[in-house]
Amino acid sequence: MQKPGLIKEVGALLYWSMLAACTVGPGTVVTCARAGAEYGLHLTWALFVASILAYIMLEASARLTIVSGLSLGQCLQIKYQNGRKICGTALICWVVVTSIYLGNQLYELNTFAGGLDAVLAIPGASELTGQSAVILRVGTCLAYAVVVLGLLWFDKTETLGIFLGLTMMGMVGLFLVVVVQMNLLTPGGIAMALIPNIPLKVANGAEPTDLILSLVGTTAVGFNLFLGGAMAKGRKLSSAQRGIAFSCCAAFLVSELILMVGAGHYIQSKNTDQPLTRFTIQQLTAFVKEFTGPAGVLVFAIGFIAAALSSQLATPLGATATAESIFFMPDGLGEREVADHVKLETVEKQVTDLESKEQREKQKKRNIKIMKQTSNFFMVAIATVVISTNVDRILVILVAQVFNGCLLPIFSVCLLICINDEKFMGSSPQKGWSNILLVISVTFTIFLAGNVLVQKLFSWVLVEVWSRLVVAAGLAVGGILAVCMTTGLGRSLARSWGCKGNEKKVTQRGAQLSVCTDQEH
Repeated sequence: MQKPGLIKEVGALLYWSMLAACTVGPGTVVTCARAGAEYGLHLTWALFVASILAYIMLEASARLTIVSGLSLGQCLQIKYQNGRKICGTALICWVVVTSIYLGNQLYELNTFAGGLDAVLAIPGASELTGQSAVILRVGTCLAYAVVVLGLLWFDKTETLGIFLGLTMMGMVGLFLVVVVQMNLLTPGGIAMALIPNIPLKVANGAEPTDLILSLVGTTAVGFNLFLGGAMAKGRKLSSAQRGIAFSCCAAFLVSELILMVGAGHYIQSKNTDQPLTRFTIQQLTAFVKEFTGPAGVLVFAIGFIAAALSSQLATPLGATATAESIFFMPDGLGEREVADHVKLETVEKQVTDLESKEQREKQKKRNIKIMKQTSNFFMVAIATVVISTNVDRILVILVAQVFNGCLLPIFSVCLLICINDEKFMGSSPQKGWSNILLVISVTFTIFLAGNVLVQKLFSWVLVEVWSRLVVAAGLAVGGILAVCMTTGLGRSLARSWGCKGNEKKVTQRGAQLSVCTDQEH
């Protein structure tokens, strides 16, 4: 009797695992492995905290969509429809879409860089030199570009995405085998690694603050807030919460396994008094080969390629989905209500309006297709050209993760503002404890981004780590207070904290926008 329900629940969890697949890409592999190889387990806490942040914000994005029936992008368009506009679209929406496109373009560079390293991880590939190495590098990038553009053009990404996800799981199993066989980690060491700390910079290593923000940026992915909201349409809140929790846990476990493998290399170097050299994927490949042999390296390479290809598909899809939700809203959304009475119109007028509406819908579909295909082409083409020139791929991945980590506060602030707006959440207002968690999460993202900016701009003045942390904390608290005072968010937060947990305040506008009234609140 319970079998159909169990199958349905498993199907729902697999549906939401798409978020984990978008999270764990080649950038995650490189960033987590590098964090472990350069700082051991010291940055494990950043992954753990980032996973909690990801759940809190993704759950809020899903709840916003389920209650209001609108995506985060549509909510922003409606909320600021009377503000400053460019070509009929609110200025804040242009900022969000531009940020998404810039961030995802760097992510696409990230995925192509990781994809090339995945091919070079195949036994014998990294040993090529001269013209052969150039042909392999350029040919690999062109092959990725042809496959990605072809799949995006014919809209065949879903089936392949499932296959690539299963292939990537083989790589996850490989990392688990390596972690067990290397026998270098202790439960006490792993537990201690969950205590937040910022280690001193090591020679030939990246700045620890950069890696911390990179780990957050690769785990709490900004455009997943828009993707998660789109996935939540037509779903129940309780099911979405379980699915998002499953996705975040899966992403954390995969990322932590990769970090542990890198930490094994770090611990091994320490035990043998070998100096830590600049991190490369070849180091990770050699470490995997030591415990699993050539077969393990081949599994790693194939799984790495699958992770790269799935991310190369997901990145432009995320950007165009956000643009579509903002620039191509369904007719009637955001328009003010008209009077209840309806004027009598002639039959000819009704037919004309119907034909006009059909023509508008056809033109909109054409415009959406043009926007998507143009965006896909340029995003993939830029990544292909840049990575083909043999740039520093490890640096490209680090820059992409740090940049998107700095964008995360912008998206999380937009989410915090919209989910506390009665127009969208009137039928099921945000609870006080939910707001506490969300405000803490948003403030922490501002703190991490501020810490990196302070370190880059004022490290010559603020030499001590604690001084930079104090300044970053001041920026975070000041930033969230400024948002509260300038947007009216403060009043909404105070109202939620002053109400009982089970109190519901239903407004006329909120009731109209609500498409789901049976979720548990």
